[in-house]
Amino acid sequence: MRKCAFIGIAIIALLAVSCASGGAAASYYESNAGDFSTETLSNGIPVVFKQNGSGRLCVLRMVIDGGATLVPPEKSGLEDVTLEMLQYGSERYSYAEIQRLRYEQSFSISASAGYDYSVYGFRCIETYADGVLDIFADSVLSPLLGEEDFVKVMAEYAEDVQRTMTDPSGLLGVTTRAAAFAGHPYASQPTPTQDSLRAITLDDVRLHYQTLLDARRLSFVVVGDLSAGRRKAIAERLEAAFGAIPAGDYERPDVPALAVRGATVYKRLEQAGDSGYAFGYYACPDRADSAAYVPYALASMFVEDALFAQVREKYGAVYSAGTGIIGGRRLFGVISVYRASKPDDLLRHIYEAIDSFPDEEGVAQRLDQYKNKYITTVFSTAQDTAGVAGNVVSSLQQYGDPTAYLRRTEQIQAVTPAQVLAAYQTYFARSPDRATGGTPNPIRWVVVDKDGRYRFD
Repeated sequence: MRKCAFIGIAIIALLAVSCASGGAAASYYESNAGDFSTETLSNGIPVVFKQNGSGRLCVLRMVIDGGATLVPPEKSGLEDVTLEMLQYGSERYSYAEIQRLRYEQSFSISASAGYDYSVYGFRCIETYADGVLDIFADSVLSPLLGEEDFVKVMAEYAEDVQRTMTDPSGLLGVTTRAAAFAGHPYASQPTPTQDSLRAITLDDVRLHYQTLLDARRLSFVVVGDLSAGRRKAIAERLEAAFGAIPAGDYERPDVPALAVRGATVYKRLEQAGDSGYAFGYYACPDRADSAAYVPYALASMFVEDALFAQVREKYGAVYSAGTGIIGGRRLFGVISVYRASKPDDLLRHIYEAIDSFPDEEGVAQRLDQYKNKYITTVFSTAQDTAGVAGNVVSSLQQYGDPTAYLRRTEQIQAVTPAQVLAAYQTYFARSPDRATGGTPNPIRWVVVDKDGRYRFD
């Protein structure tokens, strides 16, 4: 049940959602929007249903608004720990019985905390959905939250953290997030840190659990090949289980924009050997701003290919170099360097590759290729029922519209070469003569190596 504590940079193309309308892609939207329906429990909790005829699986996700932003940094990971503890038995179902039923019925219950929201839910064959929903509901409403289970869970987290801190890539991710989000609500990490592991107590978990039971924080997403009658029956079961949860005084936190501050950060780690690892983070558009974000995401594909072709292939300086993002609703863009093998002139090679970006005509010649790659990557996440549920949850949280992801193709296809070039000039260009306003977008590097040979000043 445990998941790795380290989450690396996300691939940019997977995370853009468009809210535009009209054009050729509207027909795709119109042909699929009818698969959605919404019910509302008596306490105001919305339940979004997405009809998905790709198989017999049923996926339910309880979405909990707020995420790590509601947890003080010194207790980082508290929400993740709390959700993990829900899976260790409840008033009506012991942990052993849940494990037995999981094996017999091949269902899964899982949890994941994020910066802005968390998710707790299950996946099962639709035949078993009613029984699994009963187990799931009891785990939410009547968890045991026992001392022995808490000790076991925290020991597993400690093992994860230890592995992360002794792995160069893991340490790089932890150090980057700590540097990038210092003084910001995202300074509270979704999973435990070395410091918070010592600070989180079972009393903290029990108190935090109570904050989850606020109807104003909750919503449900249900995806499966479900008839109208089955959707009605599931909604009635959700009403019976969760309809009495009171609506509290929760308000979504106001999360300010991120800003790049500080000098290069260097970390030493013996396990890095002769290799260097680095993230360079910089301001980029937030996903909710589709008009700016999607051209930026396309520009990042050009940059990533240039990094691969030049820094890796031409100079043989790294095993891998690419682009990505970190954060939640608020984002930083990231240039990534893994297993660098030639410290001399490495930063110059990276910036040289970035500044080899084509002019508008050159962008136009290759843009369709990158659009097709973007669309393929986006829709590859919806190959199964769980992937569809993820898209619905993301759309609901980012835009308040569960159908928003259906418009992705249109937004991508509408981008012009001029918009991609402008995004490059605003966010990526390292030379004053190529950067918007003559001033390159500030970038801050975080570097992990054994002995300080890899310099990014």
